[in-house]
Amino acid sequence: MYLEGDYPHTMAIERASKDTLRYLLSEYLKGPAVAYNIASVAKRHNIPPATLSDYMLENGWIRDRWIYQNGDVACKITIKGIEEVDPVYVRTKLRQVIGGLGESGGRRELTELLEIKISEYSITMDIVKQLESIGFIRILHPESSIVIELTEAGWKYYEKGSRTFFTLMSY
Repeated sequence: MYLEGDYPHTMAIERASKDTLRYLLSEYLKGPAVAYNIASVAKRHNIPPATLSDYMLENGWIRDRWIYQNGDVACKITIKGIEEVDPVYVRTKLRQVIGGLGESGGRRELTELLEIKISEYSITMDIVKQLESIGFIRILHPESSIVIELTEAGWKYYEKGSRTFFTLMSY
């Protein structure tokens, strides 16, 4: 892996990253559980797929990366990667999750939270997992249900209103 800022042709790799993220987002919305091959996008920009994926991984834009023996790379986009190319989409989803929790007193069953279009189930779950990892929500398992609950930090975020997910992650 390269050190930050140590990538060859930084502007070229930035352009390739944005193209790759747009591709990964379009595929994610069709099938979020799949790792997608990014070799064709990387080759279109004359950047080795592993180099491109190293850069994107270090920026937190991709996850679940697989490098194949032939040099191809498959990966999934992260919430941070989605925000990089479509911040309004992520902000809207954050408002739905955090706002829905805040409006319901800070606690909701997961099944109620997921009463949205089936096509949005995966991104909602990804946001829930990310919010748990940064301490904005707790996932509780009372009896036979799964409950999502805002933490003190989650309440503060809810009360301050929406921010970008990247800002939220560094909160």
